[in-house]
Amino acid sequence: MSDVKSARRVLDILRFFSEEKAPASLARVAAALELPKSSCLGLLETLVGEGYAYHADGRYYLTGRWAREAEQVARHDRLAPRCRGALQALGEQLGETVILAQLSQRKVVYLDVIEGNHVLRFSAFVGQRKPIHAAASGRALLGMHDDAEIRRIAESLEYAAFTHATLATPDALVKAVHAGQRRGWHVNLGEHQADTVSIAAGFLLDGTPLAFVAGAPLSRTRHQVDAMGAAVRDAAAAFGN
Repeated sequence: MSDVKSARRVLDILRFFSEEKAPASLARVAAALELPKSSCLGLLETLVGEGYAYHADGRYYLTGRWAREAEQVARHDRLAPRCRGALQALGEQLGETVILAQLSQRKVVYLDVIEGNHVLRFSAFVGQRKPIHAAASGRALLGMHDDAEIRRIAESLEYAAFTHATLATPDALVKAVHAGQRRGWHVNLGEHQADTVSIAAGFLLDGTPLAFVAGAPLSRTRHQVDAMGAAVRDAAAAFGN
């Protein structure tokens, strides 16, 4: 468990500097992450020793090694780049934010995001994780399993309430998944954020379940949901293999 905590804290340090955008003292990092100084020092000095950070004038900052290695990882990603063209086409068709999603450890994770061109738009980022029960993408990805597996996963989840519309039980989630299967696309109307709609459809790429997702403010697209759903469904059906 201590190794898991350490891994999470390293990721917290990475996120801290991505937001801080400047070198910071040990005290500043420890306070921001609510860590004991001794633990924070050990993590930062490990990063320095491995070449992922440097220490100068009493402050720490990350080195370019993160960017170089991330670039190599992205260059050899076998999923997101192959889906990028279809995702861009869907985004241009709808004019809204579109997302490539996958299940990972009982969460939905966003593998690629193209934000819409409206000032008021659905905001998302690569690496973002969403709860399965409160995400259209979660239902679309669940819907690619057989009924027994859908039920098993549904019963393993925690049902945190985000809005008054959030699904609260495994039975409600299974029912929503089956409704989406019959319709050909899955929809979330204000269940994670009150004024947003997300629509998703699943597909297989080399045997890997993925989903295309479109997200938008509900106030602007309330009467376009069916048309958006058909577009997402058709994009997924055309691209999957």
